[in-house]
Amino acid sequence: ITGSGGSFLPLIGGTMTGDTIHNDNVKSIYGNAGDLEIYHDGTDSYIKEAGVGSLKIWAKDFEVYNSGGTETLINADVNGGVQLYYDNTTRFATSSQGVTVTGNLSTTGSVVIPDAGRLYLGTNDDAQVYHDGANFYANNSTGQLNIDQAAVTQSIVFRVSDANALDVTALTISRNGDLITGRDVTIAGDLTVNGTT
Repeated sequence: ITGSGGSFLPLIGGTMTGDTIHNDNVKSIYGNAGDLEIYHDGTDSYIKEAGVGSLKIWAKDFEVYNSGGTETLINADVNGGVQLYYDNTTRFATSSQGVTVTGNLSTTGSVVIPDAGRLYLGTNDDAQVYHDGANFYANNSTGQLNIDQAAVTQSIVFRVSDANALDVTALTISRNGDLITGRDVTIAGDLTVNGTT
């Protein structure tokens, strides 16, 4: 109602030509059982699925911005990718090839790569780590392969499984470089000893 004796929106529906104002905690309610609610409680705004079913948003392109419209938060394109932003910078993006993460990736759980999936390292995939369903591989194709033990006073220990899992220490490289083997040593070539024993 715009005024005494003014315009009315009939119950059968019509065209709104002005704003409707809902005070705090006054809801726009949709559905026979009040399944969808839109309102502001004085602090926060809500689009609330309050009944049966799911809240579905249909859009050709879906974009979410901050309240001032100056920063993109989420962008989703039909038949295209989805981008998640931090401070208006894309940090996570999907594509036809998978996903791209810009920045560091932190997780509180495990990272699972199934058989035949590979972890590639280097601009040209110079290093690969993978399991083929039967065996584990760590391949390096450029430069030397370094295994660094940076924990001071600690050794490098190689263990194998004989009668039980990891029950044999096969090789130990001590903190000062001594090499200790768990069993016999077979040398296919020459053995050069620079020490006195």
